[in-house]
Amino acid sequence: MRATITDPQAFETLSPVELVSYLRAHGWRRDAEIAGGLAQSWVWPLNGETVDVIVPIDHTVRDFRRRVAETLQTLEAIENRSQLDILSDIRQISSDVIRWRWIQESAEDGTIPLEQGQHFISQVRSQLLAAACSAVQPSQFFASRKPAQASEYLRQARLGQSERGSYVVTVHSPVPPAISFDGPLAGDADDAEPGEEPFERRVTRTLAGALRLLYHVASGAVGNGRVESEGLARNGISANLCESVSSMLGTGKVRRDVEIHFSFSGSRPVLGDAPPSTRFSSDLAPVIGEIGKILRETATREDFELTGFVTDLSRGPNDEKGIAIIQGIVDDAYHRVEIQIASDEYESVLTVAHSDRRMVRCEGELRKVKGKTYRLLNSRGLQLLPLD
Repeated sequence: MRATITDPQAFETLSPVELVSYLRAHGWRRDAEIAGGLAQSWVWPLNGETVDVIVPIDHTVRDFRRRVAETLQTLEAIENRSQLDILSDIRQISSDVIRWRWIQESAEDGTIPLEQGQHFISQVRSQLLAAACSAVQPSQFFASRKPAQASEYLRQARLGQSERGSYVVTVHSPVPPAISFDGPLAGDADDAEPGEEPFERRVTRTLAGALRLLYHVASGAVGNGRVESEGLARNGISANLCESVSSMLGTGKVRRDVEIHFSFSGSRPVLGDAPPSTRFSSDLAPVIGEIGKILRETATREDFELTGFVTDLSRGPNDEKGIAIIQGIVDDAYHRVEIQIASDEYESVLTVAHSDRRMVRCEGELRKVKGKTYRLLNSRGLQLLPLD
């Protein structure tokens, strides 16, 4: 028995754009404008004839609810599906929908411990942010300062309701519909190329591809103990993503499998490869965590702000530039960081800092050399910090 929607209030928040996008994505064809563009007639070929529906394009149209109800009834008959399922798909037509499924016996009733659920959702956010950063500019590691475009993407993403099937966290990522031009702007059809994907779609496709590749890389590392790092960052795998996936899978006795499923918006075709789902076994957690650790340690961090104490200064009589050793803060712990003494002004500031035990601050590109030693390249903006 299929559910039928009888409450017209259910259509209040339905967007006409979502309804039209759904019809277009499912093979319906716009036939005519009605009432000066306030509504449209859409047709569907059926057994040599056509079925038509009238779709209001404006919420203020007096019979908006009635027309939407009639459209759903027609779709129910054609698709042989529940109106509730169809309405759910219509609401999602303008978004890529990502589902993180917690797979564990204790979650079979659709509930999980509150604190673990909070942590699970925080890792969902971390994975989305890592993918958004990679979509802006791929990198092995993203420090605390994230690209503005990636942060804005997170503000646009929407957390959906949990769904049946263990415990599922659902995120809706709105995607602009694909629009093509007719007439002079269309250009030569023979030379037409697919338009550039919007940033929102690049994020979800980056995440889908990176997760699938990470699964294969981690599974391979289990067998041979090696990871081919070439191309990982270029394909969206960062230390941030690895650490988040590993943390989501759990540690010690508190572990779970996780499956991430992607449903891409029907209002915009997917360009290129986009794996529909990837499932991670909890056994891969330590391997993925180690991959993330290596990526973090070997990454060059752009615009790294170094703060610390000068512990050593050295400059040979024939050296054009000297070396300063700063005991500086890296990843919330003090590490040995080498910087070049780039000028006489640098040397004078560093000398004062060394003799008076004053803290200094500067920026540059941080790179790990060996062990716990780092090197700050292209250091700039050196300054003495106040005594307090």
